[in-house]
Amino acid sequence: MKTLQNIRSAAKRFHNNEDGLEALQVVMIIAVAAVALIFVKSQWDGDDGIKKWATDLIKSVVSFKE
Repeated sequence: MKTLQNIRSAAKRFHNNEDGLEALQVVMIIAVAAVALIFVKSQWDGDDGIKKWATDLIKSVVSFKE
């Protein structure tokens, strides 16, 4: 029974410990940004790539007339 109490106590301390939570959040944000950048990089060139889409969008905004 002593071992089970030790396991429960350790699990409760681990669950309540918030040290390093901010660092973990920063790492997760960087990971999401890296995945997004990898996607953009892989789709950048080509006939239907992001570069063409962005260029067309900029041209439509610049040529907009009232």
